[in-house]
Amino acid sequence: MLENIRLSLRGIKAHKMRSVLTMLGVIIGIVSIIAIVSIVQGTNKQLATSLVGSGNNVVEVSLSKDGYPIDGSGQDTSGIYPVSQSALDSIEELPHVQGATAYNRREDYNVVFHQAKAMSWGEVVGVSNDYFETFLYKTMDGTLFAEDDYKSARKVAIIDQAAMKQMYDESEEAVGSIIEIKGEPFVVIGVVASANASEEEKEYESINDYYMYGSGGSQGNVFIPKSSWPIVYEFDEADKVGVKVDDTEQMAAVGKSASDVLNTYLTSMELQYAATNSSDYQEELKQLTNAITMMLVGIASLSLLVGGIGVMNIMLVSVTERTSEIGLKKALGAKRRTIMAQFLTESVVLTSVGGLIGIVLGIILAFAISRLAHLQFAISVPWIIISVLFSMGVGIIFGATPASKAAKLSPIEALRRE
Repeated sequence: MLENIRLSLRGIKAHKMRSVLTMLGVIIGIVSIIAIVSIVQGTNKQLATSLVGSGNNVVEVSLSKDGYPIDGSGQDTSGIYPVSQSALDSIEELPHVQGATAYNRREDYNVVFHQAKAMSWGEVVGVSNDYFETFLYKTMDGTLFAEDDYKSARKVAIIDQAAMKQMYDESEEAVGSIIEIKGEPFVVIGVVASANASEEEKEYESINDYYMYGSGGSQGNVFIPKSSWPIVYEFDEADKVGVKVDDTEQMAAVGKSASDVLNTYLTSMELQYAATNSSDYQEELKQLTNAITMMLVGIASLSLLVGGIGVMNIMLVSVTERTSEIGLKKALGAKRRTIMAQFLTESVVLTSVGGLIGIVLGIILAFAISRLAHLQFAISVPWIIISVLFSMGVGIIFGATPASKAAKLSPIEALRRE
């Protein structure tokens, strides 16, 4: 076998131009497959970080009634109770869960002001301090809430950088200033930012920000102690629960499990907790891109078919050219399987070399496209292995006929043709 491989490589080196032209179809096919799969995987990675809260991996579980979310906006809140610490502890014991926090959230327009400037679009969130850890916020200025802020329901607030940009001039200090939330004054004690946000993406501060991606706006967030929430909105609201997951692939499953845990604490059959997280959208888009990938890979595989026909053609020519060599070997006692193995090895080596060249060029092409299109660069090792095996398979399938023809040659006939 090693001798056959050595002879095959020598033959490729001796006929460089012919070998390259023969391998061209295989190379183009493999390049296309590697590039397509890499670009799609990079796109899926981008979705995993942008649609799932800049990598925060947080599932939001909300309460609904008759299929409609309960946000407290004039809805009947009878039978609705705050999420207990024991429920949060049960959720934190679930597999793949790193943390859980209960909070209130209201998306409002022009209800938050600093002097004459309004936060034109954003959210007011009633939180406990574990919210910032769960959603991966880091403190940029000032402090987080103190225990007394919760106990005394103090009117203090923390804003994110997007809210600060909307309401403050660059020279203004946010910490220590006063903002109004629906007419109620709150003292700003801190400024936070998402720990995963890049310099260009500081506006995307939490899992909920994916709703704004298509709007072109800049959403701000204002956080107040959860105990101060009734001061602003004046009535009870259903808690939402954020569940931090250690892997984006597990978000849907964890969301379902967390919902089941919370539903065991409900006394009304009309109420139901359900996970409402961006990973659902990611999964739908992922399924779509995977379907497109398989279609494009199928089209690219046609190049391998064309390349395989080219390999068969050249190997048939090679059999004709080397008829006397085959006859001499058979006259000296070479068996049919030996001759067949030699030509099959040549075919497989030819397509395998083409496959390896295609993989290298495919990775380079995928890297270049990912940089030009500002996508994440990703390489699929399974698809690289599949590509190598595929190219070898092409060599076996399309090399079988020429190898069989060579093996069946009569030694007397072969020597006579010389």
